[in-house]
Amino acid sequence: MRLGLRRVGLRGFAARVLRAGRRLETMPEAELIEAARALRPRLIRQGLAEGAALVEAFALARELCHRRLGLRHHPNQIMAGRAMLQGALVELATGEGKTISALLPAVAAGLAGIPVHVMTVNDYLAARDAAHLRPVFEGFGLSVGLIQNDSAPEERRAAYACDVVYATAS
Repeated sequence: MRLGLRRVGLRGFAARVLRAGRRLETMPEAELIEAARALRPRLIRQGLAEGAALVEAFALARELCHRRLGLRHHPNQIMAGRAMLQGALVELATGEGKTISALLPAVAAGLAGIPVHVMTVNDYLAARDAAHLRPVFEGFGLSVGLIQNDSAPEERRAAYACDVVYATAS
């Protein structure tokens, strides 16, 4: 697919996520978390193909991220997250929000029952991102593991048993 056509599709997906997110803004957090957890069986059945369940997963992750961390994804971050799920490489400049962009596909894949490994360039970033995003993942009922270069074998086994694992790409 040509890059221009891919961007059009990604923009449309981001617009659907933003529309779906508007109705979540006034929802009490308990209902938001209940909706997020109820989404899991739908994503397990439907997978990560474009559809209402994926739009809802991104919208819920965006809203829960806002409530728990004070950060709400911008359209380019939603587009980046969707492109990652499509297997594309995504380049974002420093400060454009790589950490929370990766949160969106990690939540969706984790809810779909797919093991998620988020790779960073060093142990510091892996630990920082895992700790920073843990409240959002836990809102979805997803566990977060961390593997550091000096992690003992039993620590690695425990981390790999989690839904989402942060590690370095070394």
